Amino acid sequence: MKKVLVVMALLAPFAVMMAAELAPNVMAEADNPAFNPAITAMPDPEEYELKYDDAVPWGFGFKMEAGDCMAVMFTPDAYPFEIREACYAPMGWGDDPDNWDEACYLVFFGGGAEPGTELGRIEVAGTEAQIFNWFDVSSLDITIESGDFYFGVENIVDDNPGLTIDAGEDEHYRSWMYTTFQGETEPKWSPWDNINVGFPGEMTLGDSCDLMLRVKGFGERGVSIIELGPGGVISITPLTTVTASASVINYSLPEAGNVSITLWDASGRHVETLYAGHSDAGEHAIAWDVVDLASGAYFIKLKTSYAVQTAKVVLID
Repeated sequence: MKKVLVVMALLAPFAVMMAAELAPNVMAEADNPAFNPAITAMPDPEEYELKYDDAVPWGFGFKMEAGDCMAVMFTPDAYPFEIREACYAPMGWGDDPDNWDEACYLVFFGGGAEPGTELGRIEVAGTEAQIFNWFDVSSLDITIESGDFYFGVENIVDDNPGLTIDAGEDEHYRSWMYTTFQGETEPKWSPWDNINVGFPGEMTLGDSCDLMLRVKGFGERGVSIIELGPGGVISITPLTTVTASASVINYSLPEAGNVSITLWDASGRHVETLYAGHSDAGEHAIAWDVVDLASGAYFIKLKTSYAVQTAKVVLID
């Protein structure tokens, strides 16, 4: 009879967990009734890209003065997030096509209702027009522990470089501009959502385009996996949870909706669908039979219209 080790619901996207190397099994003493819960090693950090544009260049831009800045608000998938690279797509102008490679500052700001405290800056110059120019910014030693952050490009000279604007169909509403606006005497930050383009009607800049800035960094796309020995108990607090025992899968929902619960093996292969249907808000339990399953690691994925939770289960003989 196999024993099932109860596990914590993971917050990481399931596809990412499948690509990560499984954490080492620390259950060598699992047959000891006194065995205490143990936190396994985290999967190795991976580098991933944050982006909020569709890479569809538009044929216009904004000539910014020295000291002006345009920025994008970024939200890491998980924390901590160590910023390693950043990019922008420089462009020239019809009346000044050759100065797209003027030096500028890549600047990082803390999060909040608008760009906050400056976290660091580095001077760079573009290497090719109208494509993403990536730069190593690891020397700034910036790690985001929680919340949002902003990455921007600040002009050192007037007008250049121009920054390429994205005209993709999906608007992301994350672009910002720091400049002296018409009728103002001092520069200020303003989201593109608040900048009226004057056509058609009251359309704002944020309703029509995005700024093409991107960031790469290392992060833990998940949380520590907790495995319990016999008799172990764990309290799980996310709004949507899924856990397992030797014969039952328990799950909790904050609101009613359609639910699917599927089982996957350690190689990312779908094993079976355990439940698919409507569930009311609250606690639920479904029976499952592990007799025909080989020993090893599995993942139970619970998916709703508003959340995805993944739990790791280790079957031992």
